[in-house]
Formats: sequence, C-alpha cells, structure tokens
Amino acid sequence: MAKFYDNTGLFLVPALAFTTAINPAMTSDAMTPSNDDLLQFASSVYAQPGIQALCLRLQDEGNADVVMLLTCCWYGRCYGRLTDDQLIRAMAFSESWRAQLVAPLRQARRWLKPHPATAFAMKGADQEALRQRIKAIELDAEFVQLRTLAGVLVEGSTAARPEHNAEPLVSIRSNLILYAQRAGMDVDGPESSALNEADLAALAQAALTQGPLK
Repeated sequence: MAKFYDNTGLFLVPALAFTTAINPAMTSDAMTPSNDDLLQFASSVYAQPGIQALCLRLQDEGNADVVMLLTCCWYGRCYGRLTDDQLIRAMAFSESWRAQLVAPLRQARRWLKPHPATAFAMKGADQEALRQRIKAIELDAEFVQLRTLAGVLVEGSTAARPEHNAEPLVSIRSNLILYAQRAGMDVDGPESSALNEADLAALAQAALTQGPLK
C-alpha cells in the first residue's frame, strides 16, 4: 500500500475525499455509502501510530496484501468471523487485482524514487511529478479494491452489525490468522515476515479504537 503521508508525516488528504480529489470523474457503482464504510475504516486504522510500518513490513517481507489485512479487521469489528467461502471469494478477487494492477504500479513508483532523473537527462521535477501521479493511481486502485471487497463480503451476509458483535477482538484475530494461513504467511514465527502476536494485538487495538460505525 502506498503511504497516506508526505515526508513530514502529515496526512495528505481526507480519506473519503481522496479518490474523488484525484479523479472527479470516478463514480463507479462500487462507490456507495455502505461500501465506503470499509474505505473510511481502513484509512483510519492505517493512520494509527505504528500501523503503517507494521503493514508495510508484512507487505514487503511477508507478501501480505495490506488491503486484505485491513479488510479482515473491518469485518471482524463490524460483522464477526469470516467463513472460508467468504475469504476464498475475497482473496480470488484481491490476488488478481493486486498482481495485475496494484503491484506493477507500486513497482514503478518505487523504481522511480531512487533513480535520479539526471542519469537519464530528465528533469527531476518531471520525474517526481510522474511518480506522484503513479502513486495517486495506485491509491485509487487500492480504494476501488476496498470498496469492491465490502460488496463481496457483505452482500447476502446475515452476520451481526457492530453493536451485536459480542466478540470483536476474537473475530478480528480469527480473520487475520485465517487470511495469513491461506496467504501462505508464517503465523507467530520469529521472522520479521511472520504475522506475530504483537502484530495481531496492534491491528486489533487499532481496529477497536475506531468510533461507532454505521
């Protein structure tokens, strides 16, 4: 996932306005108030202290999909435990979307950052402007992914809403572990690529500190 912050650590733009600010013409069917619940939740959790670094470590070293990690937290906080069928459907979409769209954009953005424009007789300002446009599109792609996942998981669901979910902590942990296992990640291992107990606790705490959800 691309960073939501500039080099000063300031939040770049309000999360819900971000996609529209980048591309005002973007009014897909997935852009509905209910599907934006996940986008708002994910952006808020990602902004919590330490969560961005945690997610990027699991992404870069454990090949985790940060969008799926945040989605697992959201569903556990709002609805409860994911079923195997739900997770399979969500991962089938996300893995393809990530591989064909998000990952190539991320690779291009990261490649541009350490390669000085002067080496290619290019203006540095032009290179940075291009990198920022790629970053914006990458974020757009991840936000569309979040909105789509909300529809995939909630459509036809009879699970409880937040006020009726008696064990959100248990559900969040269960969803994260189930995802990590299906994604081939090590769970609670000593390696930095593993989803360990401290990671589970931090993600759950960040998810539970969010205010009342619609």
